[in-house]
Amino acid sequence: RGDYGAMCTIGTFSQYGTVHQNSVVKVDDDLPLDKAVLVGCGVTTGWASAVYAAGVQAGETVLIYGIGGIGINAVQAARHAGARYVVAIDPLENKRDKALELGATHAFANAAEAQEKIVELTRGQGADSAILTPGLLTTEIVASGFDAVGKGGIVVLTGLNKLEEVNVQLSGSVMTLFRKQVRGSLFGDCNPTRDIPKILGLYQSGDIKLDEIITKTYSLEQVNEGYDDLLNGKNVRGVVIHQH
Repeated sequence: RGDYGAMCTIGTFSQYGTVHQNSVVKVDDDLPLDKAVLVGCGVTTGWASAVYAAGVQAGETVLIYGIGGIGINAVQAARHAGARYVVAIDPLENKRDKALELGATHAFANAAEAQEKIVELTRGQGADSAILTPGLLTTEIVASGFDAVGKGGIVVLTGLNKLEEVNVQLSGSVMTLFRKQVRGSLFGDCNPTRDIPKILGLYQSGDIKLDEIITKTYSLEQVNEGYDDLLNGKNVRGVVIHQH
C-alpha cells in the first residue's frame, strides 16, 4: 500500500523493468522466454477460467466464446480437465481451426449454431459452463452464454467492456428457478505463485501447447503492425521479440 500503484499494460514494451519481488514468479532456466512470457497473463487467465472459475470436470460440456489469447487456453484447459464436449465460438475461421486443433470438439461462427449443437449433444440439458472471453463482452454475448447453460450451470465473465457499460441484463427468475450462476473472474481466480509453475510444467510435459498458439512474432519496430494484425483478427497470439 502506498501513494502510487499500477496494474496491467504498463510494460511499454521495455526490455528491462524493475518490479517488486512479490510480483515475480521464477521459472526454470531452460524455458524459452518467448513462450514463458505468455503465461504472465493470457494463458493463465484462460486456463484458470476453466479450471477454477468454471470448475470444469471430466465428462462435462463447456462453451467457450472468443478464441483469442485467453479463450484458446480455456479450450486447452477444458480438454485437459476431461470435458466431453468443448464447443468454441468465434467469427473468424482461423481461430475456429486453432480451437479444433488444440482440443475443441466443435467450433461455430455464431452463438445460434453453437446453441443448436449443444442442445443436440446434451439431449436438451444444456452446457455445464460457458466461459466468455471475447475482446468486447456485450449484452448479447452474456445472454447467449446464459441461455447455453442448463440447470445449475455457470457463466464465467472473463472478457470486459467499458466500466460504465451495463452489459449484464438477464432474467433473475430464470437464474433462480434454474439455479444458474453468473460470476466475474479476474485472472481466472488463480494463484500466480502456484499456477504459473504448474502451467509451465504442463507445457514441458506436452499437455498444454504454447508454441502452437503463437501466430506471429514481431520486432519492436514492427509493433504497430502487430496491433494492426490484432485488430484485424489475424493472430491468436502475437509476441514482440527483443533483438539483443
